[in-house]
Amino acid sequence: MKFCVDYFGCRSNQAEVQEWILALENAGYMLTTDVSQADFGILNTCSVTEKAERDIFRYINKVYKKANTKWVVTGCTVSKEKQKLAERYKSYHFFDNKEKETIVDAIKALFPVKGNILYHSAFRSRIFLKIHDGCNFRCSYCIVPFLRGKSRSLPIPEIVAKAKYYTSLGYKEIVLTGINLSSYGYDIFPRENLLNLVKELNKIKSLEFIRLSSLDPRYIKYSFIKELSRVKKIADSFHFSFQSGCDQVLKRMKRGSKTLDYNKILDHFGRFFPGANFGADILVGFPGETEKEYMQTLNFVSESRLNYVHIFPFSPREGTNAALMPQLPVHIVRNRVKELKEG
Repeated sequence: MKFCVDYFGCRSNQAEVQEWILALENAGYMLTTDVSQADFGILNTCSVTEKAERDIFRYINKVYKKANTKWVVTGCTVSKEKQKLAERYKSYHFFDNKEKETIVDAIKALFPVKGNILYHSAFRSRIFLKIHDGCNFRCSYCIVPFLRGKSRSLPIPEIVAKAKYYTSLGYKEIVLTGINLSSYGYDIFPRENLLNLVKELNKIKSLEFIRLSSLDPRYIKYSFIKELSRVKKIADSFHFSFQSGCDQVLKRMKRGSKTLDYNKILDHFGRFFPGANFGADILVGFPGETEKEYMQTLNFVSESRLNYVHIFPFSPREGTNAALMPQLPVHIVRNRVKELKEG
């Protein structure tokens, strides 16, 4: 039996999709990139922005009309809009984030396969390994903690076992990902941390590269950067969740960081990882962002060590504090996004 996959949003969603692919292939299912040839499809969704959510509904509507493939839809959009989706697309199957752990078993029951022929397709040249889910922070603009729940980390032995399995399939590079990767291990007793995990993964002989996805500056200390530089297999490319280059905006976002912290982090990484690539997420058009505050972000980006930025226009999400704040006109937000991208 053949299946196809697609996903929107973060690397955690990609990691989940890759894990489901491997589990289903081991059960005798075959991955295909041709939707018309698939007996069923899996879609992992995102609701981090209003645009992302609109794209999800547009995508589902498109495949619903054009193909006979049955779809299993999961992720944040389902957690947020499950009833609406189920009423509109009655022949599809919907699983919210809490049901993701049982999704492979559910698929086996919905689409039983005969035989035990094993397949393996390299979905990507590198593989993503989700080690953490949920978030305990309440940034004023973010809906993710409401859809993903509290912070939850996988135990180190379980992660190491998964990594060894992935390398046995031929993967040489593993990307560690999570909803808040930097907070890994804080919910485990006795407490663990990302650095200890990386050191354990570094011992796997067949693993050549360990890459970290987005890092939260609130957890990054000088000692972490220094010790991380001693891990031989760590990839020298780092991405940070900065969100703004203006202290007043960061305060309204409830980020708990300042631009001084960001510059120190970049300087320390530059010292211990000379020649490394540095990137960051920047959110533009946050409620109340004045021209002066925007220019502070623009200047921060242009004067920092950052090699690239992922720029997002602010999108109010119902249920968050920022959605209740006075919103900026859409044309102002668009112009600032365009200027920052061109700068």
